[in-house]
Amino acid sequence: ARRWGEIRAMGPSRMEREQPWREPASAAEGLWYKGLVCSAFQQTPHGTYEAVSVPVELRSDLPAQGASRPSVRSEPIQAPGITQNAGDQFLDDACTLLAFVQTARPRPSSDAEWRTSDQALLSRWFRCQDSARLELMTRLLCDLAWFQAADDGRLRVSPGPVTAWLESPSVDQREALAEAWLNTTGWNELFRVASLVPDQSGTWRNDPRLARRTVLRHLAACAPDVWYPIDGFVDGIREADPDFQRPDGDYASWYLRDAATGEYLTGFESWGQVEGAVIRYLLLAPLAWLGLVDPGGEGFGAPPTAFCLTPAGSAFVGLSDPPSDAATEAVSLLPDFTIRVPSGRRFERFQLARVADWLRSGDTYDYRLSPGSLVRAGQQGIGVDRVLEFLRRASDVPVPGVYESALTRWESHGSEAKLETVGLLRLASSELMDQALQASATRRLLQEQVGPATAIALHQDWPRLVEALGRMGLLPEVVEDE
Repeated sequence: ARRWGEIRAMGPSRMEREQPWREPASAAEGLWYKGLVCSAFQQTPHGTYEAVSVPVELRSDLPAQGASRPSVRSEPIQAPGITQNAGDQFLDDACTLLAFVQTARPRPSSDAEWRTSDQALLSRWFRCQDSARLELMTRLLCDLAWFQAADDGRLRVSPGPVTAWLESPSVDQREALAEAWLNTTGWNELFRVASLVPDQSGTWRNDPRLARRTVLRHLAACAPDVWYPIDGFVDGIREADPDFQRPDGDYASWYLRDAATGEYLTGFESWGQVEGAVIRYLLLAPLAWLGLVDPGGEGFGAPPTAFCLTPAGSAFVGLSDPPSDAATEAVSLLPDFTIRVPSGRRFERFQLARVADWLRSGDTYDYRLSPGSLVRAGQQGIGVDRVLEFLRRASDVPVPGVYESALTRWESHGSEAKLETVGLLRLASSELMDQALQASATRRLLQEQVGPATAIALHQDWPRLVEALGRMGLLPEVVEDE
């Protein structure tokens, strides 16, 4: 109808009165009244809508061949000045989320979302702090049935499928999550676009899988590692496949408002603000998070203007074979009981999170064995002998003797040493220390006197201690570490 005009619906009386076959309103209507096109309602998995076709009896006499599926044509451009490469970060953070559920056994809030405290912990540990990305990751892991709810409402991981995923190559890990995203209906990109405000009246619905499959199909026309303008890609889909998420061509029944103006976006003239925005979100959010495309732009803080298909994305859309995993180093056992794990060793990371304290994350993940972590391991039925055996396998070298002696001694004698961060309060005389110990405001902030004019204070108590010393008439010099 947009290209060749509409075929007007008429009842018998109007048809007799106007005789539209004499002066058809459009080329399409002229073909209709000559019997060269016909219409029928088609039932599809995405709903029922009207379709127009050439009668079977005429097809053999027409010179046109069967139409091929349209594809996007977009001209390559030079690589932008700034590019964003997520790499395997989504896989790393999925492993982090699984380890968190395994060790913390969180209880989701009543609306099946993470509690604020859990979100704060995860955002500190994640390599990408984006709440929408966490929501998508949670949805995918739930769809894969990798989380189970116990009788007390706390979550735990499903050991079989989670272990299989952790032990598989990165390419298979990514494909499993990408396939889960491609098929999920619990995450709807249309409702995530910041410039759109959907009215959830219950009178309309969209299928988010249609948009994902369309964008992936058109990405297959892009060469890997070649940069393309986002605007050109969007315009190409508008030209070749405009009705990708509304196969019935209905641009009036979805209730969407512009977030800036509050105006309703109806009609095909709003395509760029709705369909175009969804395509951009797919490229810059889920596809970029999963490492299937890399966005790029010309300046820090500026919105991306270009994208390229990564080798992993090329494999996912069927253009090439999956890239092979790069060789990863073994786990390193440092003398201070820190265990350093390369990011690609996700099975080892997951297991270490159960028996060691997490220190930091990045290209490598550092954990440290401590009495507290070993107690936690014991509560899960993991003894010192199993910890040492795991370290032998993960590091590919004999476990240092200091590990074996320290861990076995702890198993026999418990915790015999404690190291904590404190500060020293040094006063000019023992008389001043006596005054400080007699004053209740300062006495309760001092942990232990270790000399005639010296006492220990916890670092978190320093601000209150400075205030209390001020009330004694003392102006302390506070020496902080760099």
